[in-house]
Amino acid sequence: MENALALTALNKSFPSHKVVDGISLNVPKGCFYSLLGPSGCGKTTILRMIAGFAEPDSGDINLNGKRLNGLRPYERPVTTVFQSYALFPHLTAAQNIAFGLERRGEKPAEIAPKVKRMLELVGLEQRADRLPANLSGGEKQRTALARALVVEPELLLLDEPLSALDPALRKRVRLELKQLQKQLGITFLFITHDQEEALSLSDQIAVMNKGKIEQIGTPQEIYLAPASRFVAGFLGAVNWVDGIGIRPESTRISRQKPDPTAKSITAKVVTSTFLGDCFHIETTTEKGAAITAQVPFNEEPFAPGESVHVYWHPADELPVRE
Repeated sequence: MENALALTALNKSFPSHKVVDGISLNVPKGCFYSLLGPSGCGKTTILRMIAGFAEPDSGDINLNGKRLNGLRPYERPVTTVFQSYALFPHLTAAQNIAFGLERRGEKPAEIAPKVKRMLELVGLEQRADRLPANLSGGEKQRTALARALVVEPELLLLDEPLSALDPALRKRVRLELKQLQKQLGITFLFITHDQEEALSLSDQIAVMNKGKIEQIGTPQEIYLAPASRFVAGFLGAVNWVDGIGIRPESTRISRQKPDPTAKSITAKVVTSTFLGDCFHIETTTEKGAAITAQVPFNEEPFAPGESVHVYWHPADELPVRE
Protein backbone atom coordinates (compact mmCIF):
# COMPACT_ATOMS: atom_id res chain seq x y z
CA MET A 1 0.00 0.00 0.00
CA GLU A 2 1.28 3.46 -0.91
CA ASN A 3 2.27 5.63 2.06
CA ALA A 4 0.99 9.15 2.57
CA LEU A 5 3.07 10.20 5.59
CA ALA A 6 6.62 9.05 6.33
CA LEU A 7 8.49 10.01 9.49
CA THR A 8 12.16 9.10 9.54
CA ALA A 9 14.39 9.14 12.66
CA LEU A 10 12.44 12.05 14.18
CA ASN A 11 13.94 13.60 17.32
CA LYS A 12 12.82 16.47 19.55
CA SER A 13 14.21 17.55 22.91
CA PHE A 14 13.22 20.18 25.44
CA PRO A 15 15.66 21.54 28.04
CA SER A 16 14.61 19.00 30.66
CA HIS A 17 14.22 15.84 28.57
CA LYS A 18 13.96 14.17 25.16
CA VAL A 19 10.31 13.96 24.19
CA VAL A 20 10.56 12.27 20.75
CA ASP A 21 13.32 9.70 20.42
CA GLY A 22 14.14 8.46 16.92
CA ILE A 23 10.57 7.92 15.73
CA SER A 24 10.13 6.32 12.30
CA LEU A 25 6.76 5.28 10.91
CA ASN A 26 4.77 5.12 7.69
CA VAL A 27 1.09 6.03 7.43
CA PRO A 28 -0.62 4.41 4.40
CA LYS A 29 -2.65 6.65 2.12
CA GLY A 30 -6.35 6.72 3.03
CA CYS A 31 -5.68 5.12 6.41
CA PHE A 32 -7.20 5.99 9.79
CA TYR A 33 -3.99 5.87 11.82
CA SER A 34 -3.72 6.47 15.56
CA LEU A 35 -0.84 7.49 17.80
CA LEU A 36 -1.81 6.06 21.18
CA GLY A 37 -0.04 6.63 24.46
CA PRO A 38 -0.13 8.25 27.90
CA SER A 39 0.26 11.96 28.53
CA GLY A 40 3.85 13.07 27.98
CA CYS A 41 4.78 10.22 25.63
CA GLY A 42 5.48 12.59 22.71
CA LYS A 43 2.46 12.00 20.48
CA THR A 44 1.23 15.62 20.50
CA THR A 45 4.77 16.88 19.86
CA ILE A 46 4.85 14.68 16.74
CA LEU A 47 1.54 16.19 15.61
CA ARG A 48 2.91 19.71 16.14
CA MET A 49 6.01 18.92 14.08
CA ILE A 50 3.94 17.51 11.22
CA ALA A 51 1.66 20.57 11.29
CA GLY A 52 4.62 22.97 11.35
CA PHE A 53 4.04 24.42 14.83
CA ALA A 54 7.38 22.97 15.96
CA GLU A 55 10.50 21.85 14.11
CA PRO A 56 12.31 18.56 14.77
CA ASP A 57 15.89 18.66 16.04
CA SER A 58 16.67 16.03 13.41
CA GLY A 59 14.85 13.65 11.11
CA ASP A 60 12.54 14.02 8.13
CA ILE A 61 8.80 14.53 7.63
CA ASN A 62 7.55 13.62 4.16
CA LEU A 63 3.98 13.81 2.88
CA ASN A 64 3.20 12.18 -0.44
CA GLY A 65 6.86 12.46 -1.41
CA LYS A 66 7.28 16.11 -0.41
CA ARG A 67 9.58 17.06 2.47
CA LEU A 68 7.74 19.29 4.96
CA ASN A 69 10.67 20.27 7.17
CA GLY A 70 11.10 24.03 7.27
CA LEU A 71 7.76 24.85 5.64
CA ARG A 72 5.40 27.21 7.47
CA PRO A 73 2.10 25.72 8.69
CA TYR A 74 0.07 27.41 5.92
CA GLU A 75 2.47 26.03 3.30
CA ARG A 76 1.72 22.44 4.28
CA PRO A 77 -1.23 20.49 2.78
CA VAL A 78 -2.23 19.57 6.33
CA THR A 79 -5.10 20.70 8.57
CA THR A 80 -5.66 20.15 12.28
CA VAL A 81 -8.70 19.66 14.50
CA PHE A 82 -7.69 20.72 17.99
CA GLN A 83 -8.95 19.44 21.32
CA SER A 84 -10.51 22.85 22.02
CA TYR A 85 -11.89 23.05 18.40
CA ALA A 86 -10.58 26.69 18.19
CA LEU A 87 -13.72 27.99 16.46
CA PHE A 88 -14.04 31.71 15.85
CA PRO A 89 -16.71 32.82 18.34
CA HIS A 90 -17.95 35.74 16.21
CA LEU A 91 -18.50 33.60 13.09
CA THR A 92 -21.41 31.26 12.39
CA ALA A 93 -20.86 27.56 11.73
CA ALA A 94 -21.00 28.21 7.96
CA GLN A 95 -18.61 31.16 8.22
CA ASN A 96 -16.17 29.11 10.28
CA ILE A 97 -16.21 26.39 7.63
CA ALA A 98 -15.69 28.96 4.85
CA PHE A 99 -12.76 30.69 6.59
CA GLY A 100 -9.94 28.60 5.09
CA LEU A 101 -11.37 28.88 1.58
CA GLU A 102 -11.62 32.66 1.93
CA ARG A 103 -8.03 32.91 3.15
CA ARG A 104 -7.00 30.90 0.12
CA GLY A 105 -8.59 33.53 -2.10
CA GLU A 106 -11.45 31.53 -3.53
CA LYS A 107 -14.48 33.44 -4.86
CA PRO A 108 -17.81 33.43 -2.97
CA ALA A 109 -19.48 31.60 -5.84
CA GLU A 110 -16.94 28.78 -5.45
CA ILE A 111 -17.07 28.75 -1.67
CA ALA A 112 -20.83 28.48 -1.18
CA PRO A 113 -21.36 24.99 -2.70
CA LYS A 114 -18.31 23.60 -0.87
CA VAL A 115 -19.59 24.88 2.48
CA LYS A 116 -23.08 23.54 1.72
CA ARG A 117 -21.64 20.10 0.95
CA MET A 118 -19.64 20.01 4.16
CA LEU A 119 -22.65 21.10 6.23
CA GLU A 120 -24.59 18.22 4.70
CA LEU A 121 -21.76 15.74 5.28
CA VAL A 122 -21.56 16.53 9.00
CA GLY A 123 -25.31 16.96 9.46
CA LEU A 124 -25.31 20.67 10.30
CA GLU A 125 -27.57 22.04 7.56
CA GLN A 126 -30.03 23.33 10.19
CA ARG A 127 -27.23 24.87 12.31
CA ALA A 128 -25.40 26.82 9.59
CA ASP A 129 -26.35 30.28 10.94
CA ARG A 130 -25.62 29.56 14.60
CA LEU A 131 -22.66 30.98 16.49
CA PRO A 132 -20.42 28.50 18.37
CA ALA A 133 -21.95 29.62 21.69
CA ASN A 134 -25.29 28.27 20.46
CA LEU A 135 -23.93 24.90 19.30
CA SER A 136 -23.73 21.73 21.37
CA GLY A 137 -20.40 20.06 22.04
CA GLY A 138 -20.95 17.55 19.26
CA GLU A 139 -21.98 20.29 16.83
CA LYS A 140 -18.86 22.31 17.63
CA GLN A 141 -16.74 19.23 17.03
CA ARG A 142 -18.40 18.61 13.66
CA THR A 143 -18.01 22.28 12.67
CA ALA A 144 -14.29 22.13 13.43
CA LEU A 145 -14.03 18.89 11.45
CA ALA A 146 -15.87 20.40 8.46
CA ARG A 147 -13.64 23.51 8.55
CA ALA A 148 -10.56 21.29 8.40
CA LEU A 149 -11.90 19.05 5.62
CA VAL A 150 -13.38 21.67 3.29
CA VAL A 151 -9.92 22.73 2.07
CA GLU A 152 -9.28 19.12 0.96
CA PRO A 153 -6.05 18.47 2.87
CA GLU A 154 -3.72 15.62 2.02
CA LEU A 155 -3.57 14.81 5.73
CA LEU A 156 -5.94 15.58 8.62
CA LEU A 157 -4.47 15.72 12.12
CA LEU A 158 -6.83 15.20 15.06
CA ASP A 159 -5.53 16.14 18.50
CA GLU A 160 -7.83 14.29 20.97
CA PRO A 161 -10.90 15.97 19.42
CA LEU A 162 -13.43 13.84 21.34
CA SER A 163 -12.09 14.36 24.86
CA ALA A 164 -14.49 17.23 25.69
CA LEU A 165 -17.61 15.21 24.84
CA ASP A 166 -19.68 13.23 27.33
CA PRO A 167 -19.34 9.41 27.05
CA ALA A 168 -22.60 8.73 25.19
CA LEU A 169 -22.00 11.52 22.64
CA ARG A 170 -18.37 10.47 22.23
CA LYS A 171 -19.42 7.00 21.09
CA ARG A 172 -21.87 8.40 18.54
CA VAL A 173 -19.36 10.93 17.17
CA ARG A 174 -16.74 8.16 16.93
CA LEU A 175 -18.98 6.26 14.54
CA GLU A 176 -19.66 9.41 12.49
CA LEU A 177 -15.93 10.19 12.32
CA LYS A 178 -15.05 6.72 11.06
CA GLN A 179 -17.80 6.80 8.43
CA LEU A 180 -16.75 10.26 7.23
CA GLN A 181 -13.11 9.23 6.88
CA LYS A 182 -14.02 6.19 4.79
CA GLN A 183 -16.41 8.25 2.67
CA LEU A 184 -13.83 10.96 1.87
CA GLY A 185 -10.75 8.73 1.70
CA ILE A 186 -8.54 11.34 3.37
CA THR A 187 -5.64 10.13 5.51
CA PHE A 188 -6.36 10.74 9.20
CA LEU A 189 -3.71 10.83 11.95
CA PHE A 190 -5.53 10.61 15.27
CA ILE A 191 -3.80 11.48 18.56
CA THR A 192 -5.32 9.92 21.68
CA HIS A 193 -4.63 8.44 25.11
CA ASP A 194 -7.96 6.57 25.04
CA GLN A 195 -7.44 2.91 24.11
CA GLU A 196 -11.15 2.36 23.35
CA GLU A 197 -11.12 5.21 20.82
CA ALA A 198 -7.98 3.88 19.16
CA LEU A 199 -9.28 0.31 18.97
CA SER A 200 -12.69 1.27 17.59
CA LEU A 201 -11.53 3.86 15.04
CA SER A 202 -8.16 2.80 13.70
CA ASP A 203 -6.94 0.81 10.74
CA GLN A 204 -3.49 0.89 12.32
CA ILE A 205 -2.14 1.98 15.71
CA ALA A 206 1.32 3.03 16.88
CA VAL A 207 1.59 2.66 20.67
CA MET A 208 4.01 5.17 22.20
CA ASN A 209 5.78 5.29 25.55
CA LYS A 210 8.47 7.73 26.73
CA GLY A 211 9.17 9.14 23.29
CA LYS A 212 9.49 5.79 21.54
CA ILE A 213 7.18 3.47 19.62
CA GLU A 214 6.53 0.23 21.48
CA GLN A 215 4.45 -1.49 18.79
CA ILE A 216 2.75 -0.87 15.45
CA GLY A 217 -0.10 -3.00 14.14
CA THR A 218 -3.81 -3.39 13.59
CA PRO A 219 -6.09 -3.05 16.65
CA GLN A 220 -6.53 -6.84 16.75
CA GLU A 221 -2.80 -7.53 16.51
CA ILE A 222 -1.89 -5.14 19.29
CA TYR A 223 -4.71 -6.20 21.63
CA LEU A 224 -4.30 -9.95 21.17
CA ALA A 225 -0.52 -10.08 20.73
CA PRO A 226 1.03 -7.14 22.61
CA ALA A 227 4.78 -6.79 22.21
CA SER A 228 5.45 -5.71 25.80
CA ARG A 229 3.88 -5.63 29.23
CA PHE A 230 3.35 -1.88 28.80
CA VAL A 231 1.33 -2.40 25.59
CA ALA A 232 -0.67 -5.22 27.16
CA GLY A 233 -1.67 -3.08 30.15
CA PHE A 234 -2.25 0.13 28.23
CA LEU A 235 -4.69 -1.46 25.79
CA GLY A 236 -6.91 -3.04 28.40
CA ALA A 237 -7.07 -4.89 31.69
CA VAL A 238 -4.76 -7.88 32.22
CA ASN A 239 -4.69 -10.57 34.88
CA TRP A 240 -1.12 -11.59 35.73
CA VAL A 241 -0.99 -15.10 37.18
CA ASP A 242 2.50 -16.47 37.86
CA GLY A 243 3.84 -14.19 35.15
CA ILE A 244 1.21 -15.18 32.57
CA GLY A 245 -1.10 -12.52 31.15
CA ILE A 246 -4.79 -13.23 30.48
CA ARG A 247 -7.49 -10.73 29.53
CA PRO A 248 -10.51 -10.66 31.90
CA GLU A 249 -12.86 -11.62 29.07
CA SER A 250 -10.80 -14.81 28.56
CA THR A 251 -10.82 -15.64 32.28
CA ARG A 252 -13.52 -18.01 33.54
CA ILE A 253 -14.92 -18.86 36.99
CA SER A 254 -16.52 -22.10 38.10
CA ARG A 255 -17.65 -23.78 41.31
CA GLN A 256 -16.52 -27.12 39.90
CA LYS A 257 -13.02 -28.03 38.82
CA PRO A 258 -12.67 -27.12 35.15
CA ASP A 259 -11.73 -29.24 32.16
CA PRO A 260 -8.19 -30.66 32.58
CA THR A 261 -7.11 -28.96 29.33
CA ALA A 262 -7.51 -25.61 31.08
CA LYS A 263 -5.14 -23.99 33.55
CA SER A 264 -6.74 -23.15 36.88
CA ILE A 265 -6.14 -21.68 40.31
CA THR A 266 -8.35 -21.54 43.40
CA ALA A 267 -9.52 -18.16 44.65
CA LYS A 268 -12.18 -16.39 46.67
CA VAL A 269 -14.73 -13.95 45.28
CA VAL A 270 -14.17 -10.40 46.57
CA THR A 271 -16.86 -8.49 44.68
CA SER A 272 -19.51 -9.25 42.06
CA THR A 273 -20.79 -6.26 40.07
CA PHE A 274 -23.71 -6.45 37.62
CA LEU A 275 -22.95 -4.48 34.43
CA GLY A 276 -26.02 -5.32 32.36
CA ASP A 277 -24.53 -7.72 29.84
CA CYS A 278 -22.26 -9.47 32.34
CA PHE A 279 -21.08 -9.75 35.94
CA HIS A 280 -17.69 -8.25 36.70
CA ILE A 281 -16.13 -10.60 39.27
CA GLU A 282 -13.06 -9.70 41.30
CA THR A 283 -11.25 -12.51 43.10
CA THR A 284 -8.08 -13.00 45.12
CA THR A 285 -5.85 -16.06 45.27
CA GLU A 286 -4.18 -17.61 48.30
CA LYS A 287 -1.01 -15.74 47.35
CA GLY A 288 -2.95 -12.46 47.29
CA ALA A 289 -3.02 -12.04 43.51
CA ALA A 290 -6.06 -10.15 42.20
CA ILE A 291 -7.84 -11.76 39.24
CA THR A 292 -10.80 -10.26 37.40
CA ALA A 293 -13.25 -12.19 35.24
CA GLN A 294 -16.44 -11.52 33.30
CA VAL A 295 -19.36 -13.91 33.72
CA PRO A 296 -22.50 -13.90 31.48
CA PHE A 297 -25.44 -12.05 33.03
CA ASN A 298 -27.73 -15.10 32.84
CA GLU A 299 -25.47 -17.33 34.96
CA GLU A 300 -26.07 -17.83 38.68
CA PRO A 301 -24.27 -14.97 40.44
CA PHE A 302 -21.24 -15.60 42.65
CA ALA A 303 -21.30 -14.29 46.22
CA PRO A 304 -18.44 -12.47 47.98
CA GLY A 305 -16.38 -14.93 50.05
CA GLU A 306 -17.31 -17.91 47.87
CA SER A 307 -14.48 -20.30 46.92
CA VAL A 308 -14.14 -20.75 43.15
CA HIS A 309 -11.88 -22.10 40.45
CA VAL A 310 -10.50 -19.40 38.17
CA TYR A 311 -9.35 -20.89 34.87
CA TRP A 312 -8.34 -20.09 31.31
CA HIS A 313 -7.24 -21.91 28.18
CA PRO A 314 -3.57 -21.76 27.11
CA ALA A 315 -4.54 -20.39 23.69
CA ASP A 316 -5.86 -17.24 25.41
CA GLU A 317 -2.57 -16.41 27.14
CA LEU A 318 -0.87 -13.22 25.99
CA PRO A 319 2.57 -13.69 24.38
CA VAL A 320 4.33 -11.48 26.96
CA ARG A 321 5.43 -12.23 30.50
CA GLU A 322 4.89 -10.07 33.56
